[in-house]
Amino acid sequence: MSLPGGPRSSHAGVHALDVVAVSQHLGRAFEKRVLDLWAVVLGVDASLLDSDGIVVVEDRRHFAAHRRATIRTARGTILLVAPSEMQVAVADPHAYSSDVMERARATGLLHYLVGAPAGSLDPRVRVLDAGDRPLLDALQTEAGADASQEAEVDVEHPLAVGIIEDGRLLAMASLLEEGGDAVDVGVLVDPAQRRRRLGTAVVRDIAERAASSGRLVQYRCRRENEASARLAHACGFTVWGVLTVASQPD
Repeated sequence: MSLPGGPRSSHAGVHALDVVAVSQHLGRAFEKRVLDLWAVVLGVDASLLDSDGIVVVEDRRHFAAHRRATIRTARGTILLVAPSEMQVAVADPHAYSSDVMERARATGLLHYLVGAPAGSLDPRVRVLDAGDRPLLDALQTEAGADASQEAEVDVEHPLAVGIIEDGRLLAMASLLEEGGDAVDVGVLVDPAQRRRRLGTAVVRDIAERAASSGRLVQYRCRRENEASARLAHACGFTVWGVLTVASQPD
């Protein structure tokens, strides 16, 4: 699921209607799995990320050169710094972090499933495959290009599930490999079918399947997407971090 948007409180609090999304301590053993994932993503040693306070990390991904970014967790703030800006960030990490918060243009909530998904499974959910492509095409048409792009779902992902009624795919979720044992959940719901908790049903189902096979399950959403934040909360996901992105300064 595509990210981005940005909180301005010291411990990354975000209010999403009745849900308060605040970075939480996940427990040492589980947090190690999350840090291992981000170490793979960033190409660094996990021990570098396993610190309190501000941590400066060199981010060699190609898009890092065009932005500044931070991840605010319950333990502190991770600065994701392009190689060309490492000297600036190391010299004054607090100023670097403050600049990202002040000029934030996008912020995303990083959720992880610590235990079993909350709630009971919905028997209407079934596994999807390539033969369901026409149903997904129709769902994406109904949802629109922006929602479909953010959801990043596909029937040919490693696992996809959905709810079909009267020959129409009303909601689906799918998994993308994130590296190591981690998977990322995407979800898309027909706008006309919202408030029926169909998104919750498909996410809960796919999260259960992934978690029961030992996978680390990640769910990302934009801060301003209140419905998505509520869905993650309803399925038992916990916010580990808030990713805030700003453009490079002029």
